[in-house]
Amino acid sequence: MSSNVYCNVWSIPINLYCAAAHLSWPVPPRPLPYHPTSSHRSILYLHKIKQQIMVLINNLTLLLLLALEHASAFNLHLTQSSVSYRFFKTLPFWVSPHRLCSRSRSSPSVIPSLSMSRNLEYNVIKDATGCTVRNFGLGYDIILSSYVGSMGFDQVVDWEYYDPSSGGRGRISPTTGRRDVVDPPPFDPSAPRRTRTSSGNVVRLFRGELMGRIGAGLRARGLDNRILLKEFSGEVGLELAVAELRNAGELQSKMLDQVEGCDSDREVWFNSANDRYLFAQAGKTTMKDDNAVISLSEMLSKHAPFVGVLGVLNVDEYTVKDATGDFNEWYRALGTKPPMPGSIWIVYEYAGLATAASYSVPHSERRLKMPPTRRGMFGGIQNPPPLPPWSSRARYVTMGVLRGCLESLAALHEAGVAHRSIGASSVILSTRKELDRNAATSPYTTAPSCVQIKLSDFGFAGPISKSSSDPEFRARARAFSIFLEEGQTSFSSTGFAMAEDLHALGFVFLQILLTSLAEPPSLEYSFPPTDVDTLQRLLGDIFDGDMGRFLQYCDEEPAWTNVVQLLNRDNGAGWELLQSMCFSRERVSELQGSLQLVTARALLSSPFFAR
Repeated sequence: MSSNVYCNVWSIPINLYCAAAHLSWPVPPRPLPYHPTSSHRSILYLHKIKQQIMVLINNLTLLLLLALEHASAFNLHLTQSSVSYRFFKTLPFWVSPHRLCSRSRSSPSVIPSLSMSRNLEYNVIKDATGCTVRNFGLGYDIILSSYVGSMGFDQVVDWEYYDPSSGGRGRISPTTGRRDVVDPPPFDPSAPRRTRTSSGNVVRLFRGELMGRIGAGLRARGLDNRILLKEFSGEVGLELAVAELRNAGELQSKMLDQVEGCDSDREVWFNSANDRYLFAQAGKTTMKDDNAVISLSEMLSKHAPFVGVLGVLNVDEYTVKDATGDFNEWYRALGTKPPMPGSIWIVYEYAGLATAASYSVPHSERRLKMPPTRRGMFGGIQNPPPLPPWSSRARYVTMGVLRGCLESLAALHEAGVAHRSIGASSVILSTRKELDRNAATSPYTTAPSCVQIKLSDFGFAGPISKSSSDPEFRARARAFSIFLEEGQTSFSSTGFAMAEDLHALGFVFLQILLTSLAEPPSLEYSFPPTDVDTLQRLLGDIFDGDMGRFLQYCDEEPAWTNVVQLLNRDNGAGWELLQSMCFSRERVSELQGSLQLVTARALLSSPFFAR
């Protein structure tokens, strides 16, 4: 008797952001930047001379770029093969390439794009808000308040197995065409259908504040002057940073087109952002760009379904030890190491740190872990108040959190961008209250209008129209019998790009429903696993995509009785919504040739959101 021999045929990576569990709450910080003592004056003098030389070179660079701008009237376009690309290559190594840009009537900016082959390339993108070229100064524009933590991403690989001894009597592989594909036992740990590999920490998160005229202007308008900063380091981290800036520039430019009254600000915003760093170094006023940052912050806070980008923090002088004097100042002030050489610091609007992952906890457990807020008459600690009715909390989850997630994803797809790495950690639960951004995750919040959903982490995002140019995307599509040609845009490629986001968001929905609305019968009750990997394994492998069998599984758990009843309303509208999202990729395969698409906007009309 021959035994089955399982071998790896192909692997498909799916990139997902995940927040690290490490969080740091340091002591009250000391002001930054550090000022050298008298023993470092000679070094500081040489450093100032070096800075003046950098300003001179940057001024000459801008003059050359302005000359190229006028030359564009004679059909001289700035592309990778043009003189601008070769010019950037000849700059000294200590001149940051992301400070340089070209200006034309369509306001493109040139930012670095690091490829996996370690070659430095430059892409011309549309950036009307100037977020890719705006450089803030540490200490002058921004101060760092605290170190929040670190994060990275997971690479999920789907595996296919085959048995050479089957004589071609197995399933046919849609990717390789082999006829000996077999399904391993779902409970066999030696033959996993899916594996997950962590990248480690490639991004550090900091909380900061905008100072000076910008901070005062934001406070005068009743806006939040806090910001979130992410330091991207390493080869992979720099690639993510470049992609974040590129996608932010595209998304914010398209949002600017839709906001009334901003047409006249397009050239002003980009030009002022481009000149900000040089003006600050020369001691000139940056009032135009300060007003642009204030207006951009207000627009992002009110209209953006994503976490917006304000610019880049320039920390070059703090990565040189002889210029700062003592790296221990960073440890004493923030409890972490100083900036990594060559890292990119991106400045984001502050939407809070609460995510769908932190919200996916039973409210009864969250209530027990809440710190005491009041004391009794004689100083005794009082227990938190009882939770609101389950119906009120269920309405908040469905109409506020879940509907808000679909609306943000629909706006993203309508802007022509696919996220490609949606997870519970990339869904930000913010609030329209400027002071308490984390109020949306409180178990006592029940008004759907209070929550504001924003998507974050666009390091793997890209245009939907260019999805078929990615070989990994085409390989994932072949796994569902969708065969795409490289570089060709079709209904199938567009539908599959959007279906991948809907598929990922569908399992985030399941995780939120089965945790935040769970009602454990006792304190000793042990919850079954509700992480995304377990849910995908249950629904896809064990129950073979049968939502009815998954319903029976959930109905047997006492803590999920109310959740099952909620999804059963309106003839099972909730289960139909989850079926459409979790199996949207299979639906795209079925709809090939029908000119139909499964979209997030269409799913918003589900009867599940009617109440």
